[in-house]
Amino acid sequence: MAGQRLPDFSEENDWLTGSWLSSFILARQAGLKADFPREYSDWHSRPLLLLPSPLTSTDSFLTHVHTDFWAKAERYVSDGGALYASLCGDTAIPEMQSLFGARLVDHAPASEVTLKVVTAWGGLNPGDTFHYSAGGGSARQWAATLETRGGTVIAVDQDGRPALVANRLGKGATLLSAYPLENYLANVPAAFDKDENTYRIYQAFAGWSGVKLRCHTDQSSVEAMSLDARDHGYVIVVSHNGKSEHVTVTSSEPLKSLRRLTADGEQPVLFQDSRWELDLPPYGAAVFEWR
Repeated sequence: MAGQRLPDFSEENDWLTGSWLSSFILARQAGLKADFPREYSDWHSRPLLLLPSPLTSTDSFLTHVHTDFWAKAERYVSDGGALYASLCGDTAIPEMQSLFGARLVDHAPASEVTLKVVTAWGGLNPGDTFHYSAGGGSARQWAATLETRGGTVIAVDQDGRPALVANRLGKGATLLSAYPLENYLANVPAAFDKDENTYRIYQAFAGWSGVKLRCHTDQSSVEAMSLDARDHGYVIVVSHNGKSEHVTVTSSEPLKSLRRLTADGEQPVLFQDSRWELDLPPYGAAVFEWR
């Protein structure tokens, strides 16, 4: 139609892809196994779902979930699942109050954003902060103004408004961010090559909601992955850091024995309480077999 602006599909895809990629990296930094299930697939095999903005948006048919998604999401959480969502200025979620323990009352422009933890929660402590730079122009960089209705405020923003709200529903749990954090990170060149701590929010939510990590490290730039059989398995530790790392690896399984597999053969490894330490060179890796 004359005078009507057609949607910029490349821009829509950039918003979505950048946010997805940020969320994927944050999940891996938090020690979570991450993939991309489809909206209408069965999620129950996955203990935790991440729904970063603009998937919570209603502005474009290309980048938001369908309305009936939210009823399915509520059943998923009630049955024991964990659901994280981040919002922005064009967000609208049906039944937000029952699912997230908060309701949307307004939107507010954002430029410099600071989230301050006010409740001890999942490994986060009062006074912990997270800082972001928002574009401020587009509504997709804006914040959602929330009013809690049964949820617990975990963090507030620079104006004292609820920024992170946690909620229990049935057997499951939710976490709602009033800011599109993943979008902010996607707009920063090489954001994850810097001292970036947003993964701690994902990590805290996983711990608080009861998601157990099969194995993890104490360094966000070092991944630990497992391949398990009935009575033994393998742990692969990989560094994404250009610097040498001293790493502590923790397994959720009790260990009877542990060996490091190298090109020169097997080496026994000392461990205590299913934890062991190792040194990795820049971008190094190591493989362990446990029993």
